[in-house]
Amino acid sequence: MFRVALKSALFNKRRLVGTALSIIIGIAFLAATLVFTDTMKRTFDTLFANVFAKTDAFVRSSNEIDMGFGQKQYDRLPESLIAQAEQVDGVADAVGYVEGYARVIGSDGKPIGIDNGPPTSGSSITESKVLPWKVTAGGRYPQGPTEAVVDVGTAKKAKLAIGSTFDALSQGGTRSFTLVGTARFGTTDSPGGATFVMFDLPTAQSFVGKPGELNAIFVEGRPGVSQRVLADRLQAALGTETKALTGAEQTKESQNAIAQSLKFFNILLLAFAAIALFVGSFIIYNTFSIIVAQRQRENALLRAVGASRIQIVSALLVESVIIGLIASGLGFVGGIGMASVLRRFLKTFGIDIPAGGTVLLPRTAIVSFVVGVTMTVFAAVFPSFRASKVAPVAAMRDVAIDRSATSKKRTMGGAIVTLLGVLMVGVGLTGNGIMWLAGGVPVLFVGLFVLGPLIARPVASIIGAPLAKLVGTTGMLARRNSMRNPKRTARTAAALMVGVALVAGISVLAASIRTSVRSIVGEQFVGDFVVNTNTQGIGGLPPELADKLNTLPEVGDATGIQIGFGKIKTKSAILTVVDPKLVGSVFDMQFVSGKPSDLTTEGIFVSKARADSDKLAMGSTIDVTLIDGKSHALAVQGIYKKNEMAGAYTISNALYAASGADTLHFAVYTTKAPGVSDAVARAAIAKVVTAYPTGKLLSRSEYINEQAKQLNQFVNLIYGLLALAIIIAVFGIANTLSLSVYERTRELGLLRAVGAFRSQVRSSVRWESVITALLGTVQGIVVGILLGYAIIVALRNQGKLLFTLPVVSLGVVVVLAILAGILAAVRPARRAARLDILRAIARH
Repeated sequence: MFRVALKSALFNKRRLVGTALSIIIGIAFLAATLVFTDTMKRTFDTLFANVFAKTDAFVRSSNEIDMGFGQKQYDRLPESLIAQAEQVDGVADAVGYVEGYARVIGSDGKPIGIDNGPPTSGSSITESKVLPWKVTAGGRYPQGPTEAVVDVGTAKKAKLAIGSTFDALSQGGTRSFTLVGTARFGTTDSPGGATFVMFDLPTAQSFVGKPGELNAIFVEGRPGVSQRVLADRLQAALGTETKALTGAEQTKESQNAIAQSLKFFNILLLAFAAIALFVGSFIIYNTFSIIVAQRQRENALLRAVGASRIQIVSALLVESVIIGLIASGLGFVGGIGMASVLRRFLKTFGIDIPAGGTVLLPRTAIVSFVVGVTMTVFAAVFPSFRASKVAPVAAMRDVAIDRSATSKKRTMGGAIVTLLGVLMVGVGLTGNGIMWLAGGVPVLFVGLFVLGPLIARPVASIIGAPLAKLVGTTGMLARRNSMRNPKRTARTAAALMVGVALVAGISVLAASIRTSVRSIVGEQFVGDFVVNTNTQGIGGLPPELADKLNTLPEVGDATGIQIGFGKIKTKSAILTVVDPKLVGSVFDMQFVSGKPSDLTTEGIFVSKARADSDKLAMGSTIDVTLIDGKSHALAVQGIYKKNEMAGAYTISNALYAASGADTLHFAVYTTKAPGVSDAVARAAIAKVVTAYPTGKLLSRSEYINEQAKQLNQFVNLIYGLLALAIIIAVFGIANTLSLSVYERTRELGLLRAVGAFRSQVRSSVRWESVITALLGTVQGIVVGILLGYAIIVALRNQGKLLFTLPVVSLGVVVVLAILAGILAAVRPARRAARLDILRAIARH
């Protein structure tokens, strides 16, 4: 039986490739993600290990705020600690280090770097072996307030040469510097695509930090003193406001921070690898089901000559193992190449991975083969057991086509599985765990897959009805072929249904969010112009911009808004930082208690939703800890209804600045002075904004549109990844049609014999493919709309969300489905049209 299975698997190589293709693509994506992740981890691990190799101890503040995605904000240290550290026994050298936000402006006047991409930083640089940055040959270290060094990568992007003059922007405003050198972070031009501009310590303190303060101290130990002993001595000497780490611990922290910041991207890739494999399992199940139906006579003959049911099952499962092994092997090899594609893909987001060899761990190969073979065998189990039930007498009957589509078992089983999926999705959407949602969606699709044959015949009849009138006989044949085997039609359409449902769901959610953003910003922003940066939390515009705009006679009020970070009790929280005197003139937060100007440094505003959930009232106190580590018992001085833009908590800019945190506005909102036209106000504001190239001047309507479009890049990424699932589904349709043509050889021969032209045969196969594609698309759109609506309902307690049906986007999906159906049918239709009439009729 093993030889039978092997010969069967290898007999039709075209069918073998078509069946395995879905698993090949899924495993390639899985292997690529694992190879890419391992390569990236080892590359950065090696990089940080090298750059901190000479660092024996590292001192920073013990006060920290978690900003999410692996990023933490630390308080600054007094510069006087350098002298104290130098007095510690075992210290050979102690070097102060400052780092903060800074943006290099290129020779074309445009800022270097990507908003919300890799960090754009400014720092101090000193000629010391303990610091990670080293100036390259031909340059020198900066001295004085007008000299700077940039990383090699930034120099290339900004087209700067030594001796060039360039501008840089930070919380200290915009300044001009002369480039006196370029630097490398270890051996890389720039770490992860980040941009760095570096100064001597006093300049860095005044421009990107605070005078007299440091971010950290790098320490070199004397020979014979271990890193652990040195760190312990520094900790004892410098006090509890500091945290002394060994060089090895600092290396590990940096490695973990990079891994954590890219964790979301890795999870996203693995999720889509899972989607590709899930879609592929439908195709393999369908393919094996058709093969089993075609081989009923063959299996019956095997039973008649003594083969047992177990042998029949074993033969088909062995065949699935062979397919799984071949597909996994090809996918694994393809994944190694795809990893380099992912690396280049990250460059479009400004993330540049340092050069390094590809890392291929045994775990990647093991996971690829185990997952690929398991998915293939699992999808073949039920068809294999169905094949074993064929009676030996079936060898004398023509039973190649399985016409059964309805049964009580199917109806009950499909209904139960679908209901279970709906319940799991419902539990996940109520906030009881993402795992419920992640598990419920595939269960829901499986339930719909089981129920598919029950609706395939009527839906195919409705979809195909216009074809019978529009294209005549070929349309009628295509319609009847789709209807007469609803199992095959439903199974073929199921894979496409999954991909389309996810696309439709994302489209509904994205359209609803865009509509909601337009409504929210339109209602709450009552100003006239915005200087926007598209940065949230890190970077932005210096406070001096708002101050300068407020001096213009054409401007009524100008106020910057900042995203701050702190702790509410012991949990990290995002804080909106505002100027109480001016925020009310540009934002309508709909206060139910208090008013914007009531906010003081001893108070806090909270949203009504937060006040209700935490049982807070005017005068209640909230413990807020800021970056300096100090806890503030802030009184609730106002409660606002609209929290979509302001968030749950709002504090004053004076309180936040007093904590020592950087003060950078992600946007400056303005109103025009009474009687001033839009054109005059805009021209006046534009003159001031010219000195701040990171800012983009927008009118109220332009700002609303830009905010609504913020999702586009992420949604397009999702669409691109989901296209993989749809491509797999299209290959599945093509594979099924090929098997269907083989199954209907005699029928097609008879059609040609009674006068059908080759073009008519091609057309009938092509339109059958279109009907199948439309069946999957219609089902997917319906399911996707329902899933999108369910998510919107579940998220309404997080803010205002307006359900929006993206008619144009869904229409495009339908058109693409028709084109996909035509494309999938090209090869099968050509093969059907070229059948030899006499051989086809004579075939048994």
